[in-house]
Amino acid sequence: MRGRKIGLNTILKAAVVAVTTLIIAGPLYWMLMTGLKAESEIYQVPPTLFPAHLTLENFTYALKETKIPLYFLNSVVYAVLTLLVVMFCVSLAAYAISRFKFKGKRLYMIFILITQLMPLTTLIVPLYISFGKMNLMNNRFALVAIYSAVQIPVAIWLLLGYFNGIPREIDEAAIIDGCTHFQVLVKIILPLAKPGLMAMSLNAVIFVWQELMLAMTFTNVDTLRPMMAGISSAITITGVKWGQMNAVGVIAIIPMIIIYIFCQKYLVEGLSSGAVKG
Repeated sequence: MRGRKIGLNTILKAAVVAVTTLIIAGPLYWMLMTGLKAESEIYQVPPTLFPAHLTLENFTYALKETKIPLYFLNSVVYAVLTLLVVMFCVSLAAYAISRFKFKGKRLYMIFILITQLMPLTTLIVPLYISFGKMNLMNNRFALVAIYSAVQIPVAIWLLLGYFNGIPREIDEAAIIDGCTHFQVLVKIILPLAKPGLMAMSLNAVIFVWQELMLAMTFTNVDTLRPMMAGISSAITITGVKWGQMNAVGVIAIIPMIIIYIFCQKYLVEGLSSGAVKG
């Protein structure tokens, strides 16, 4: 009976894993295959699971005849700048909250948490009005500022859990040896919190990379729009260019897949540790 029970549990687990994998990988596979199909085959009924004739014309068109390379570069710039701003602000804020006592500390933490309860869509209109009055529309750094402001609260909570798990005795020993608080943060705390930093960084980069609503609202020139705008550009007044849209989608997810493959260990460790420590 015990052997049967273990066997049944194994089968159920395998079935759950298989279904989950199919749900996740199925759309990705279909997107890749659609991008590799000729335009006529895309509308074929019944649809084919594998292209009868593989073609790269959709990818070639997207890379050579559209502004996808420019959109791609813009997304890289936005992601890097946002990451630098978030890492700088969050490292200082999380260290101060973790190591110092000050009036209103608990209230400040509650306020940070409350900001995460507010839907992002509720901020678009007031931000649009404010940025319009300050002549910050179509401004690369203004968009980076919005992205950073959205990511900083959740990043503080994530990194704070990790900082709280680092013994204060390490700080005290370093200060006795002559280090300033900033040196303690840079030379000791941040290296020890590497998994948390990686998780925070990946979260910020992925958010910027997949964001569309803010980018389309605060930019209306192609020279400033990010990668996701390139996918939406396949929707025209004459119809949807499915081949081009799926080809651009494949191009867009490749960097995220590569980053996740190499940083998966840090992401899982950072998220789990930040959630339970402190």
